Amino acid sequence: MENKNSLIVDNLYHTYEKNNLSDWILNSINLEIKQGELLGLLGPSGCGKTTLLRLIAGFEYPTKGRIILNELEISNSKRIVSPEKRKIGMVFQDYALFPHLTAYENATYGLKNRKESSRVDYLLTVLGIENLKNRYPHQLSGGQKQRLAIARALAPGTPLLLLDEPFCSLDLNVRLRLRSELPNILRECNASGLMVTHDPEEAMAICDKVAVMNKGEIHQLDKPQKIINNPKSLFVSFFILANNILKLHFKGEFISSVIGNIKVNIFPDHEIKFLSIAPKSFSLEVKKDGKGLIVAKEFLGEYFIYKVKIANANLRVRTNIDENHNIGENCDITIIEGSEGFLFPGGYKTIII
Repeated sequence: MENKNSLIVDNLYHTYEKNNLSDWILNSINLEIKQGELLGLLGPSGCGKTTLLRLIAGFEYPTKGRIILNELEISNSKRIVSPEKRKIGMVFQDYALFPHLTAYENATYGLKNRKESSRVDYLLTVLGIENLKNRYPHQLSGGQKQRLAIARALAPGTPLLLLDEPFCSLDLNVRLRLRSELPNILRECNASGLMVTHDPEEAMAICDKVAVMNKGEIHQLDKPQKIINNPKSLFVSFFILANNILKLHFKGEFISSVIGNIKVNIFPDHEIKFLSIAPKSFSLEVKKDGKGLIVAKEFLGEYFIYKVKIANANLRVRTNIDENHNIGENCDITIIEGSEGFLFPGGYKTIII
């Protein structure tokens, strides 16, 4: 059976400044979600994620472009299908439940035909809250409230679910458990999902595809593994991989940087300006006359992350837990031979030799 597109966003632009069309909140957004897929929309605050969600939901007119849901055009610059007619479910981080209604009444609120209540029973069972039907929202935990919000959104037979930071207000263990269940819930309900988040780990862990946004543009739309192994832009490598970015200057077969000369195994024909490399690829040696200064330190269970200031650069260095150094110590940093990095522009994978 063909896996059809549930949602298509086609060359979408949006701005709130109608007299200044160069100030795009969204700039040439293109994406597709197939039936049953969960797509993560990932980026920092202010990058346009929530604006895109509002356009898909029907709360705004796009400035240019169109949105198609199940082969029906639901938005363009001149006409939009109203939100209540789109059959799109929405799940918010604050749950948005009715406090005066029981869990079951909340879940059935959006049903036009009460004969569809059997779907609600099914959803409450799938979500593990079937024994909480008669409780009111204030009698539910955060995780139970979020499960109920998902049940209510899917109850009308919703083909598409929009989730706006749905797990950010939950405790860690609840968040991990609930987010791992979401893809299975969507598949069992034959629904697609678009989840907005600013947490790379969350998006990469559960989404079929991830769209990485910054300043109104999608820098990369790919499967998580492809984004990790082949980041297309400097921003993607920094935001998703949490890599250090070293500014480079070519000198013969070596590359000059703030930590000294670097030698790589490939030399692309065009000019390279940056090396993106992981904190674990550095080694740190404390020296009284070291060029770097340890300015911060994080203990992360199995390792330390040190923030080191060298010249005008701030670098993050990962060490084993037995390498316990102090803030305020001077140090030198070198790249471990054989480490992989990415050269930009271009995203060329390279090995330090």
